[in-house]
Amino acid sequence: MRYRYRARTLRGELQTGEVEAPAREAAIEVLQRHNLVVTGIEPIEEAKGMGREIGIFQRVKAKDLVFFFRQLSVLFSADVPLVEALNSIAKQTKNSLLRRKIFEISADVDAGMALSEALSQHKDTFSLFVINMVKTGEIAGNLVKVLNYLAEHVERSYLLTAKIRGALYYPAFVLSAVVVVIIIMLTFVLPKMSGMFEEFGTELPLPTRIIVGLSKFFVSKGWILLIILVVGGIALFRYIKTPTGKAIKDKIEIKLPIIGTIFQNIYFARITENLGTLIRGGIPIVVALDTVSKVIGNTLYKEVLEKARDNVRKGETLAETFSRSEVIPPTLSQMIASGEKSGKLDRILLDISKFYNTEVDTAVNNLMSLLEPVLIVILGIGVGIVAAGVLLPIYNLAGSIR
Repeated sequence: MRYRYRARTLRGELQTGEVEAPAREAAIEVLQRHNLVVTGIEPIEEAKGMGREIGIFQRVKAKDLVFFFRQLSVLFSADVPLVEALNSIAKQTKNSLLRRKIFEISADVDAGMALSEALSQHKDTFSLFVINMVKTGEIAGNLVKVLNYLAEHVERSYLLTAKIRGALYYPAFVLSAVVVVIIIMLTFVLPKMSGMFEEFGTELPLPTRIIVGLSKFFVSKGWILLIILVVGGIALFRYIKTPTGKAIKDKIEIKLPIIGTIFQNIYFARITENLGTLIRGGIPIVVALDTVSKVIGNTLYKEVLEKARDNVRKGETLAETFSRSEVIPPTLSQMIASGEKSGKLDRILLDISKFYNTEVDTAVNNLMSLLEPVLIVILGIGVGIVAAGVLLPIYNLAGSIR
């Protein structure tokens, strides 16, 4: 929140301006640290109406975090003080929710809190993996290196997610457009044509009878179908948010043909990269497994990592506990075993993550190449059925007239 202040310097000079802080007390504290004697401070009312961002609809996107970590790593590498770097980034951040959080982080750091501890106050935005990585950098004294890695890590994850979504947007848009066109034809165009066919009293071909039947259903009971779809969609969405629903969704996600393999490789890359990075940063393997299990995003792999954490705590190796899991490929377990024996587990894990990231890129590119001909075939079949249903009775009528 922004505050307008009036203050005097140590020399008695009057100074006015604006300051941004999470609360009035924090704003006064910031001004006092700049050797100012505050004589008046008041909040600046934010614009109201449609242009004002409503908190309930705000969220911090992956793209916003890419900007945050990239800018923070650049400024910190240039020896800009951490508080000054955070304030500078906050002023450039367009997302008001993230901007407010960065100002709060800056105020906490300025008050003597470590950056990792300040980030941990906002766990809804910064994952446990990020917090632990920053904490590792602070302990080891290589925070610049860690921030650079986090910038690359978040950006890589964002680009991969954007690439997959881009591959799915195109077919989803085309199929949605086809469905809309078919519904319009069944609801508005075909009822008029079916009336014309009935006037001639000729027997309609089977494709035409099917299409006319669908058309009558959409005209008379289409609203029922629409209600069922809307209610069913909302119920499904709410069910997926429950623990049971999410577990079922996560299992189906990795079992889907073609796409399931892509999801599996994404999770394998995420597990190995996060584990390798945390272990390389000096985090104990039990803590690393616990951290990754909380940020993996899939119930099935979360359970695998939690079991691995418990078994490693009992004295087993990571490879042994992974080898008993049905969702972990044997080659991954064997490579991890090789890393444990050689004492280079962190390097092996990071090498494996590069392999799976490459596999994901290749699979997504192949999927995009495959979708185009499949869509053409689907569109051709749909157009052919509609054309046959409309044109066949016309040809029959023309033949009977002759």
